[in-house]
Amino acid sequence: MTMELKNKNISVIGLGGTGIAVANFLSQRGACVTVTDNKTRAQLSASLKKLCADVKTRLENPTPPADSEIVVLSPGVDINSPFLANTKQAGTEIISEIELANRFNTVPIIAVTGTNGKSTCTSLIAEILSQAGKTAQAGGNLGTPFISLLDQGNSDYRVLELSSFQMEATSELHPKVSVILNISPDHLDRHKDFNSYAKLKEKIYAHQTESDFLILNQDDAHTRDLGKDCSVQRVLFSSQTELENGVFLRGNKIIARLQNDEQEIIALESLSKGLQWQVENVLPAIAVAHLLNISKEAMEPTLKTFSGLEHRLEWVRTLNGIDFVNDSKGTNVGSVRKSLNTFDRPIILIAGGKDKGSDFSPLKNLMKEKVKHLVLIGETRKKFRSILNGSFDYEESDNLEEAVHRAKAKAEDGDVVLLSPACASFDMFENYEDRGNRFKTIVQNLKGS
Repeated sequence: MTMELKNKNISVIGLGGTGIAVANFLSQRGACVTVTDNKTRAQLSASLKKLCADVKTRLENPTPPADSEIVVLSPGVDINSPFLANTKQAGTEIISEIELANRFNTVPIIAVTGTNGKSTCTSLIAEILSQAGKTAQAGGNLGTPFISLLDQGNSDYRVLELSSFQMEATSELHPKVSVILNISPDHLDRHKDFNSYAKLKEKIYAHQTESDFLILNQDDAHTRDLGKDCSVQRVLFSSQTELENGVFLRGNKIIARLQNDEQEIIALESLSKGLQWQVENVLPAIAVAHLLNISKEAMEPTLKTFSGLEHRLEWVRTLNGIDFVNDSKGTNVGSVRKSLNTFDRPIILIAGGKDKGSDFSPLKNLMKEKVKHLVLIGETRKKFRSILNGSFDYEESDNLEEAVHRAKAKAEDGDVVLLSPACASFDMFENYEDRGNRFKTIVQNLKGS
């Protein structure tokens, strides 16, 4: 449904990139917009310059004005924040940016969620579609806000990466194809418990119908049985099991068995180097493309050349036979588990950062199996130490540069030095990109022996 915006009092909470895009979108369509944020004018000076002239602001106080008819939340704003209590009590509608954009969207949506791999899978789907001659706009949690895509002209598809934060305040989202890659504990500092977090992921298919597709990971116990009570068409993917209806591995070949047709798509060794490390993200992307009638021949060029994303299992450099890999986007336990399982070579792991309420204990046995040496950084060092309990060879560093040098000193020809923190970055860095970029700079400056 399209909302009537003219002369409506609408508040936008949060003056980040998404908040700016939402405020300007609403203002340009005649709404009376107020943006609120708890930061100061000095802290937000650059952002304020990007707002349309008639947008009002309320700074150092995120509470929306009492006359707000609709409140739109930026992704970083928790819908259960105390400052929204009066708004809820008044019965005012509170929606996310994703929900707002959805109400004005007229293009088929491909929506990708999961704890890990969302960005790579979203980007790969969009690139396959584009290379196959379709117009595909990628956005959401990945780069461009969904609301900004609406002003970029029409397209065949909009491919959205959706986080649990973004789906908190959605109510009518209806993708043509939805993908749930995996579900493991993450953001429990915000969502309080795993069940609440998992339920948010399930909202992605809540409004899908029998003409839509839901793509699920057979290898993940939390995803394989989702959607069975819905009319949506379920399609599975697996790197471990042959499937009656889905995309899977048979030896070193990727097979698509869908809609009563079986095809060999590509051999693993023909994938680009970046994708060879991320087969779990390749399989669902192939499923999406196949269901949208993209031929194997049209998929192949992208599958052979896609370089992957920055900060996600990104190869940085080989020095003295040691591969240095930047996985700064590995901010949770599930992500690090997948990254460690990617390699069948000794790993020197750099981990640690800001705590997100994660339980690190599931990493203990895997690290004993996969990790030759561990270098800990950040505020979670003590928490990591408590789960290791003296069972593992590790050391600590006060900064990333020292950590990289310590890792290099422990590494030998054939080893992998992997930055995969299992934590957020905000204790030492601006964000995970900042952390990853600093890692790459330090690595590029290392001297060979």
